[in-house]
Amino acid sequence: MKNLIAGMICFFLLIGCATQVSTTNQLSPGMRPEQVKAVLGDPSQTQFIANKWVWNYSLLEPWKGFIPYYLVFSKENPTLESWYADQDEYYRQQELWLKAFPPTQKQEIDLRRSK
Repeated sequence: MKNLIAGMICFFLLIGCATQVSTTNQLSPGMRPEQVKAVLGDPSQTQFIANKWVWNYSLLEPWKGFIPYYLVFSKENPTLESWYADQDEYYRQQELWLKAFPPTQKQEIDLRRSK
């Protein structure tokens, strides 16, 4: 019974993780900011770059982690123009985490057989 409950919990966690990134499938060019917020919620950061309004989200991808997503809106007529996942930024963040927490012990394993 415990294994069944644990399996169900894992299943629902995986389904929940998968749905966050799949919400980007609901985006389409020309959406208004309030429509985007209805799909993805509030962005974690917004900024104006080169006459464009850029929103930043961190969306969870299963088996990977939080991936930075950028949504670009026109400034004059605020509608969604494009969006993309920044995989390179994700990998840079992962490298920083690995450097911040170096291994504490060195493990050596002798694979030669003793006779």
